[in-house]
Amino acid sequence: MKKILLWMLVVSMIVVFSMVGSLVGCKTEAEEEVVAVEEEVAEEEVAEEEAAALEIPLGFSYDPDMAAAILADAGYVDTDGDGFVEAPDGSKIELTVTCPSGWTDWMEAIRVISDSAIAAGINLQDETPDYGAWNTALTSGTFDSTLNNWASMSNTPWTLFNLIYRHPIEEIMGSGNFGRYDNQEIFDLVDALAAVSSDDVAGMQDICSQIETIQLTEMPMIPLWYNGLWSQYNNSVWTNWPTEAADTPNTLPTTWSGYWQLGGLMTLTTLEPVEGVEPGTGTYPRNETLYVSGAAWGAFSDLNPFIAWSKANSTGTVGLLYESLFMYDPLTDVMVPWLAESGEWTDAVTYEMSIREGMTWSDGETLDANDVKYTFEVGQQYAAIWFAPMWNYLDEIVKVDDYTLQFNFTEPLYQEWSNNLYNIFIVPEHIWADRTEEEITTGINEDPIGSGAYLWESAGADRNIWVKNPDWWAIDALGLNVAPNRIVDIRTSSNNVALGMVIKGEIDLSNNFLPGIAELINKGYVESYFPEAPYMLSANTAILFLNTTKAPLDDPAFRRALAFSINVDDIVNIAYANLVKASDPTGLLPSLAKYVNY
Repeated sequence: MKKILLWMLVVSMIVVFSMVGSLVGCKTEAEEEVVAVEEEVAEEEVAEEEAAALEIPLGFSYDPDMAAAILADAGYVDTDGDGFVEAPDGSKIELTVTCPSGWTDWMEAIRVISDSAIAAGINLQDETPDYGAWNTALTSGTFDSTLNNWASMSNTPWTLFNLIYRHPIEEIMGSGNFGRYDNQEIFDLVDALAAVSSDDVAGMQDICSQIETIQLTEMPMIPLWYNGLWSQYNNSVWTNWPTEAADTPNTLPTTWSGYWQLGGLMTLTTLEPVEGVEPGTGTYPRNETLYVSGAAWGAFSDLNPFIAWSKANSTGTVGLLYESLFMYDPLTDVMVPWLAESGEWTDAVTYEMSIREGMTWSDGETLDANDVKYTFEVGQQYAAIWFAPMWNYLDEIVKVDDYTLQFNFTEPLYQEWSNNLYNIFIVPEHIWADRTEEEITTGINEDPIGSGAYLWESAGADRNIWVKNPDWWAIDALGLNVAPNRIVDIRTSSNNVALGMVIKGEIDLSNNFLPGIAELINKGYVESYFPEAPYMLSANTAILFLNTTKAPLDDPAFRRALAFSINVDDIVNIAYANLVKASDPTGLLPSLAKYVNY
C-alpha cells in the first residue's frame, strides 16, 4: 500500500512537473508573443512619427503653409510677437532683397518678393541701390539676396549650372555663384557635366538629375521667372526688323552684352533705312544712326574684353569691337564659324582649328593664329581671367602654321570648350603682349584696336557711341555689311523713360522691359518679335541669389522656406502683366526641358 502511495506520489509529481513544465513553456511563448507585439507597436509608432515628420517635396511653388511649417520645424519662431520669426538662437532676422534702381520691372518683382516673405513671417525688405553699388555688392558678396539673370541662351544646361555653381570661390565672383555656395559634390558634378560629349544626351540627363536633386534640397538660389528678350522697335527710321514671321530676318534683335555673338550683330546687317528720312540737325545724321537702349545701366567703365562682368556698361565691347572664333545661333542651334573658318576634334584629346585668312585689325595689322594663341594663353598666365580654369585640362596650344592651331588636352571638358569658342574674344597680340598683368586683368583699355564691325568712338554722360569700321574683314570675306553708320547706346534712367523715347522715335530699338507694351503694339506705336503675348523669347532665367555665407541664409531649411513663401504668380501677373512665364524650379529654359529630371 505504501509503495502504491509512493508510486502515486511520484506519478503525481511527474504529472505536476510535466504540467509545470508545460505552463513554463506556455509562459515563454506568451512572453515571446508579447515582445513581438511590442516590437510591432514600436515599429508602427516610429512609422507614425516618420509620417508625422515634415515632408518637403523637391521643387517648390507658392505655398505659405509649407513655408510656415518648414520654419517652425527648423526652430524659426516668432518669440516676441512682432510678426517676424527669430532665429533658433533667438536673434533677430533682418534681411534685404535688392535690384538696380530704375529697373522698374525688377523693382516691382522684389516688392512682391518682400511682401510674400513678410507675409510668411520673414523680415525681408526691398532696396534699390544704383547700378554701380548693386554690381559691386553682387560680385563682392556683400548683399543678402539679389536678382540676377546673367546666364544667356545656350545649347547646354552646363551654362546655367556653371553660372550658379562657379568655382573656386574667390574674393570677387565676377562670373557666377554670387551667393558663394560651397559644395564640392555639386562642383564635381558640374565639372563632370562639362566633360560629357554634347551628343550623349542620356549621360547629360543623368548628371543633371544629380545636380538638380542637390540644388532643390539645398536651395542655394531660387529660380523665379524666365526673363524676356525684350525687343521693341520703332519703324520710323529703320525697318526690316526680325520677327517670328517667315518673311523677316531670323536673328536676335538685341543689344545686351553677351548676345551680339548670338545674333545681335546679324540684325545690324539686315536692317534697312526708311526712305525719305532727313539727316536732321542733330550731332549725327538721323538717317544713318541707330539709337538703342536696354543694355547699359551705369556709367561707362571699360573696353576690356577680359573683364566679363563689367560689360553691361559698355555693351558692344564684345561683339562689335572684339569678335569670337564662332557665333552660336540659338534660334537654329548651330555654331557658325566666324574668325575661325573651321574647327574639329581629330581625336578625343586634340582639337584642330583653321583661322580665316585675309582678316585685319582696325590698325591694319594682320589677324592670324598668333593672336588667337596669345588670347587663349592669357588665361594660362593670369588666374584672374574668367576662362583661366580651362587650363586645368588644356595642356598646350601648338601653332602649326600662321592660320592653323592644334589644341592638345589632357581630359577635355567638351561642353565648356564649345561654350568658350563663342565667348572668348580675340585680342591683337601686338597691342596686348607688352601690357602688365594689372593692365590686362583690370585695365580700361583706352583707344582699343579691334577686328569687329564697329570702332569705339566716345562715351557721354548717358551714352556710348560706336562708328562703323569701313575695313571690316567680313565685308569681303562673308559679303556682310552693317547698315547703321553709328550706334548710339543710350542709358535711360528708367524703363518708363525708355518707353517715352521709343514711342517718339528717339530710340529705334529698345531692349528694356516696357510697361504697357501689349497696348502699344496693338495700337501700332511699336513692333515686337511676337505680335501677341508673351511678345518675346525666353532669354534667360531671373534668379534670386542668396548669400549663403550669412545667417540665416546659410541654413538650407530657411532657404527652402523662403522659396515656398514667394508668390511667383504675382510677379508674372503684376510686375509683368503676363508677359513672362514662371521658371521651372531648376532654372533651365524651356528649350532645355529634356534635362529637367529630378
